[in-house]
Amino acid sequence: MPKRTKLMTEEEVVAAANRLSESREHLVTQMVNLCDLFQDFNKRLHAFEEFLDTRDELLAARMTLHNSVMDVIGGLKDVLTENTVALNENTDRLDKFLTKFETYFSTDRGLEFEN
Repeated sequence: MPKRTKLMTEEEVVAAANRLSESREHLVTQMVNLCDLFQDFNKRLHAFEEFLDTRDELLAARMTLHNSVMDVIGGLKDVLTENTVALNENTDRLDKFLTKFETYFSTDRGLEFEN
C-alpha cells in the first residue's frame, strides 16, 4: 500500500516558508562572505606576484653587477700578469746590469760602499 502524504497546516506552511527564507538569506550571506574571501585571496596573490617580480629584478641586477665585477677582475688579472712579466724582465735586466757594473768597477778591494 502506498504511503499517504501528510498534508501541512497553514501554520506549518508559513513556518516552512519562513525557514526557507532564512535559509536562503543565510546562503546569500555565506556566498557574499565567500566572494569577499576570494577577493582578499586575489589581492594577496597579486601582492605576492609583485614581490616575486621585484625579487627577480633584484636578482637580475645582482647578476649584472656580478658579471661586471668578474669582467673587472679578469681585466685586473691581465694587468697584473703584464705587470709581473715586465717586473721580471726589469729584474733580469737589472741583474745583468749589476753583473756588468761589478765586473767593470770591481778592484782588489771590492766595493766599499753599501746602499
